[in-house]
Amino acid sequence: MQLSRLKPMAVFAAVVKTGNFSRAGKLLGISRPAVSAQIQKLEESLSVRLIQRTTRSVSLTQDGARLLPLAESVLSSLIDIDDVLTRDKPKGPIRVTATLDIMKSWLAPKLEAFTLQYPDITFDLVMTDQKIDLIENQIDLAIRVSRVNEQDFVARPVFDDQLAIYASPEYLDTLLEPITEQNLEFCRWIVLEQLMPNRTVNVMKGDETLRFQPSRYDIVNSPSMLNELVVAGRGLGCLIYQNVQHLLKEGKVVPVLPEWHGDSLTCYLLYPSRQHIPMRLRLFIDYLLESRDKI
Repeated sequence: MQLSRLKPMAVFAAVVKTGNFSRAGKLLGISRPAVSAQIQKLEESLSVRLIQRTTRSVSLTQDGARLLPLAESVLSSLIDIDDVLTRDKPKGPIRVTATLDIMKSWLAPKLEAFTLQYPDITFDLVMTDQKIDLIENQIDLAIRVSRVNEQDFVARPVFDDQLAIYASPEYLDTLLEPITEQNLEFCRWIVLEQLMPNRTVNVMKGDETLRFQPSRYDIVNSPSMLNELVVAGRGLGCLIYQNVQHLLKEGKVVPVLPEWHGDSLTCYLLYPSRQHIPMRLRLFIDYLLESRDKI
């Protein structure tokens, strides 16, 4: 039995898991050159090439693919050891990404209660309206609304929601006549391009559907900016119900034609794998799922 191969095998599994040497080093707490040295050591001891290297990525050889399941079991055992040793005192950072509106309306209120339970767990919050690469940006957990099309990621639904039409009282006061189904498309709109391809508004009431491109509209690519412009009286907007509860309570927005609604949406927790999840991340995911219905 060659115990000297165990560490290089764990490093090999980490390289495949993260996609390159630098991220593997960060996962394991060692330098990139140390990762490279361990891979070279393993390949030399086995007299086979395990990884094809390029400047941006790595790919497995046939021998590497055959060895990978065994290497993954070594890495998994090391992670499990860490979990056992730190089970009573989970600590460390969790890097989370979400849009600003989800961060403010849904996630932020939950962080305080979680931190009271686990004061040694900290957060690195990446707020962006762009769909960033989770591996490239070393994201532990993403919170995303609407369609999820990333392969090889776990998607856990946390709440369902729906788009509805809202406006500020100030905007409604500028109109010469009440808003109806007939004049809806002639109002001024703020369109979120991620949810309204081709600048098309799509709303439904029972079996009826209204689909139109407004005659006047602004385009934004940020849900939080959409909310801000509606509050500022710029026009109508299809907003996510969960994200406007505080605005409704404060009277900053009001529903428009509430019997009509937009598409249904689902908010997901998205993370790279069910395996090798650090205890701190597993605890946070479980906490969010348990409190999924709380705004």
